[in-house]
Amino acid sequence: MRITDDNINTVSAVVYTACAALAGAALFAVATAAGYNWVARIGGAGWVFMLIMVILMPTVPSLLRGWVGQKTSEPSTSEEVVLEKLVKDPVCGMEIDPASAAGSSEYEGQTIYFCNLNCKQSFDAEPEKYAKK
Repeated sequence: MRITDDNINTVSAVVYTACAALAGAALFAVATAAGYNWVARIGGAGWVFMLIMVILMPTVPSLLRGWVGQKTSEPSTSEEVVLEKLVKDPVCGMEIDPASAAGSSEYEGQTIYFCNLNCKQSFDAEPEKYAKK
């Protein structure tokens, strides 16, 4: 079966339910071999099943979506462009997108972008100190 965007939720449900059932069955088998009574075997298997469901239910769909996305599509050029557009705030060193910068200043013919207004104020007060970075 091929995993697509249309059936990914169904496949996810089958995967995490099967994993949880296998883990519960494994605990039941181990508890049986160890000689535990039927209450301990069933109760333990039930708890393991529920715990694995709680852990896998939110993670399996996102993992499968990522896997399907990687298998079916080439890297987007728009993603590459976004990565190239990031600039470094000279005050704190944080990488930011100029389009969402909190502020900017002109220094020696260049536009400098800042992650927040405190960084902008620090730069504007002593531009030579931060321009060397």
